[in-house]
Amino acid sequence: MNKAHGILIAIAGPSGAGKTTLSRHLVSTFENTVFSVSTTTRFLRGDEQDGVDYFFVSDEEFSRRKDEGYFLENARVHGYYYGTSKQWVEEQLGSGNNVVLDIDVQGAIQVKNSFPSAILIFILTPSPAVLLERLETRSTDSPETISKRMEGALREVRWMSAFDYYIRNNGIDDAKAMVETIFRGEKLRLQNLPYPPESMEYEPDTFESREFWSGKKVLVTSGSTREPLDEVRFISNRSSGLMGNGLASAFRDAGADVILISGPVCAEIPTGVSTVNVKTADEMLDAVRKDVKTADLLVMAAAVSDFRPAEFTSGKISRKDGMQISLEKTPDILSSLSSSIPASCFVLAFALEFGDDWREHAFEKMRRKGVDAIFCNRGDEPGSGMESLGNCGELLFSDGTSQIVKHGAKRYTAEMISAVLGRRMIVKDND
Repeated sequence: MNKAHGILIAIAGPSGAGKTTLSRHLVSTFENTVFSVSTTTRFLRGDEQDGVDYFFVSDEEFSRRKDEGYFLENARVHGYYYGTSKQWVEEQLGSGNNVVLDIDVQGAIQVKNSFPSAILIFILTPSPAVLLERLETRSTDSPETISKRMEGALREVRWMSAFDYYIRNNGIDDAKAMVETIFRGEKLRLQNLPYPPESMEYEPDTFESREFWSGKKVLVTSGSTREPLDEVRFISNRSSGLMGNGLASAFRDAGADVILISGPVCAEIPTGVSTVNVKTADEMLDAVRKDVKTADLLVMAAAVSDFRPAEFTSGKISRKDGMQISLEKTPDILSSLSSSIPASCFVLAFALEFGDDWREHAFEKMRRKGVDAIFCNRGDEPGSGMESLGNCGELLFSDGTSQIVKHGAKRYTAEMISAVLGRRMIVKDND
């Protein structure tokens, strides 16, 4: 419990810019850091070794693996295919290892789409002339190949601003120092760390019993859903995903096997959890139904859009024509799942309420949905709720008991909820 989780770093840039040297430098400098060996269809070059520098396969084998969903990212570069094993990366991160990818720019963009928490570092020489000189000096490519690499560099540089960091490789020693600084900084980000145990010592009773979730399977929904009107517009709400993502982090910190089912969010997806990305309420329902049958806990933190357009229009509706929207209800996910949720699975729902009778509304929602507990937070509480860094409220249980959750950052709220539910489950198991 509370172990550090690995971070995923993708280093990319034009061939010859120095990305391989810097990637291997990180691996040799920092503990628990491994180099991802890509699969490629190109031939061995120089003193490269199969299984060490790359896994060399035929075009047919690469295509087969791609069709099976084997790759986290894959691209055709300079006439050859390259790809990274998704399962291998997930296993390494889950075990606490940091993974460094030395890949092309196309692949790095794919990684960011699949793993939003991945760190992308772009490497570039001080000028095109320097890059050309480096390619010619290493004497591994023909003039035709070098020409193709320079043409590719032009296309790749156009994507630089999609990366998180930029290193101008004017000298390898300075570049190594810069990439080390980036690595150390990312490892210190709270987003990439377990919840600091030192902070828990200030109110130790609050965080007792989180360990109950160690080894358990926890399903968390997060963010909003988007219900499309046309291919540009949609109906949604103001959910940032901070609360749901904080809960995924909290149960991960407690040692649980966490699956995060996330709609579109502004918040960063936490490391060390399995993530399923969805957009609509129907997609979220399907994703939850797939995994809930073996879950020990279902946390419905997502703010699912209650309505969707009755009709979808292809393309973009013209503004000059005006617009009238007919709405219909989206599926109630918990009601739709009633027959799929095992009796052993504890269900926590969320309620955003306004007005003086907020508590009564939350209890009524809990009874109507048939859940074990509901976290109610006030939509009219300053510094709390949607688009806020903080949260507070009351955790209500089906037996009529409750637990106040004090105002704090949303991840603090999430850690407290995980502990309160852990204590509740320990008592239940002992009855």
